[in-house]
Amino acid sequence: MFFASFPASTKRNLPAYTCLLMAALLLLFSTPAFASSAGDKAMSNPTSQAEEQYKAAKDVYFNLKRTPAQSQSRAQWLKGILPFRKIYLAAPQSNLAPSCLYMIGRMYRQMYERFKVPLDIDESINYFNDVASKFPGSSLADDALFIIAEIELSDKNNPEQAAHFFQEVTSRYPNGDKSNQAYSQLQAVADRHNLKLPEKTVTEQIGHDLVNLQPVQHWSSSDYTRIAVRASEPVHYSTRLLEMTNDQPRQLWIDFDQSYIPPEARSPLSIEDGLLKQVAAEQYNETTVRLILDIESIADYKVFNLNDPFRVIIDVRGEKKKQAKAAPQESVLQEIKPPEKAPAPVVVKPAETVKTAKRGTLPGPEVYITLEDRKKVKPTGRVALPSGTKKTTRHFEQNSLSLAQQLGLGIHRIVIDPGHGGKDPGAMANHLQEKDIVLSVARRTAKILRKKYNYEVILTRERDVFIPLEERTAIANTKNADLFVSIHVNAHPKKTTRGVETFYLNLATNTEAMRVAARENATSTHNISEMQDILSDLMQNAKIKESSRLAEAVQSTLVNGMKQHHFHMTSLGVKQAPFYVLIGAEMPAVLAEISFITNPEEAKLLKDVNYLQAIAEEIAAGVANYSIQRRTAAL
Repeated sequence: MFFASFPASTKRNLPAYTCLLMAALLLLFSTPAFASSAGDKAMSNPTSQAEEQYKAAKDVYFNLKRTPAQSQSRAQWLKGILPFRKIYLAAPQSNLAPSCLYMIGRMYRQMYERFKVPLDIDESINYFNDVASKFPGSSLADDALFIIAEIELSDKNNPEQAAHFFQEVTSRYPNGDKSNQAYSQLQAVADRHNLKLPEKTVTEQIGHDLVNLQPVQHWSSSDYTRIAVRASEPVHYSTRLLEMTNDQPRQLWIDFDQSYIPPEARSPLSIEDGLLKQVAAEQYNETTVRLILDIESIADYKVFNLNDPFRVIIDVRGEKKKQAKAAPQESVLQEIKPPEKAPAPVVVKPAETVKTAKRGTLPGPEVYITLEDRKKVKPTGRVALPSGTKKTTRHFEQNSLSLAQQLGLGIHRIVIDPGHGGKDPGAMANHLQEKDIVLSVARRTAKILRKKYNYEVILTRERDVFIPLEERTAIANTKNADLFVSIHVNAHPKKTTRGVETFYLNLATNTEAMRVAARENATSTHNISEMQDILSDLMQNAKIKESSRLAEAVQSTLVNGMKQHHFHMTSLGVKQAPFYVLIGAEMPAVLAEISFITNPEEAKLLKDVNYLQAIAEEIAAGVANYSIQRRTAAL
């Protein structure tokens, strides 16, 4: 049939035609450009198609969570489950299969929490069971078993079944990231409900490795204190707020299960900032570390954890009691060593009875960092509005605050955060490092904001040093900043990807935003998914709204302003994602990704000081424009 379809002339010249055909086919299938585009690869690779479908399904899930109108409809949740089910049924043994089953189980559980339909919680258990039974080697298997245990305990009120599944986690996955947490929960359930654990379980856990906790860090101001506790790996913790009794101050306890803190890190840390008197870490018993916060005044507190490395953050807010004024300090950061002689900690169990943790020794005690007040420099002179800004009929005094500040409703102090630094280079490509680029841009931006717009500006780092993400937010909070801008350079597996995008803190709207957040947080997209559940309890709607406006102002000014410098910039828009560095910020806060270091053309521009200067000028102008827009909206 194939031969008969050729015309007569072709039949006569078949050998030559066949040679040409074979050559064409060889060229077609050997040329790298044949599948050069992402679309072609997806069409020729079923795995790529499934991955794209899975990403799209996750996008539907995240949009469902963040859209109140849709999240209140059970039908919408059932509709959101369908894409995961289709992917699983199409390839039930693929790498994506356990993830699809896990997501379906997760969604059914959230449906039950919203609508209280018994069928939903049963379906959730069934799907999590499928993850553990059909894919026991998956990294999600122990997570699935752990969630089933939680459901049996909290939703089903069945402690025996809960204990069974907690025990399954510890016995089947002793080295998994849920093992310590499951064992702690198993002990708690057994004690609370008088359940006898099998002798095998008790024997297995004798000498069970403990999680090492590092010395406590804190940052304080008049109405805010942040406490950070780092751990060698994820650990289960619980909180308890105690009221004042007799002469004992009010206390906040955080208990870390299956944990150990070395003796040199147990000395009470005196804070005396009007909110907290001191923080003491004690080895409460052989497997529990208790952190005790002695409270003077507290209006609110939040406890949450971040990953890679695992650390628990405690944010305490309140009204400071009046104290004598201290002399102003010029330095932004002052390092002090832990007190050599401190009062005895509130320790229940003597340290001698505690066995040394098996996971190895910790690094030496870290210095404690306190943030001192800086002299506030009064701006002088008036500053012209950025080009394109409408004039106002209101009159302002000369030689006082700048016009941008007067229009900004109290925006005086801005914290600029150059991302990464020190041992963390950030993205690297084309012989460039993100940490160097963003430090240069941040310095330039700060200089412009000070000289042109008369703002007081603080940099989270002035040189190539490493600063943890939680400390950067603490600097902004303790310095009572009015705005927080974190500057970064983007990266992407596709070298053709280019442009600028600005983020503010919220649930991610798509998997690409999650990818960027995971890279900047130096963690996995799996951890980002878990963080999305924590965010709902941490975010304040007012700050989200103002942060989105700041992001819009920075993004639009940056993209449009670069044209005046004869640089074309592709706008990727304003997006939202859970960036660790923005969590807990008490002011409008954004993260700007100014270019792609992986794009050869943009990498070449990032080596050009004129390009960096232009970016700095437009970021500064965007901040000033936000101030003016904020004032205009209030008039």
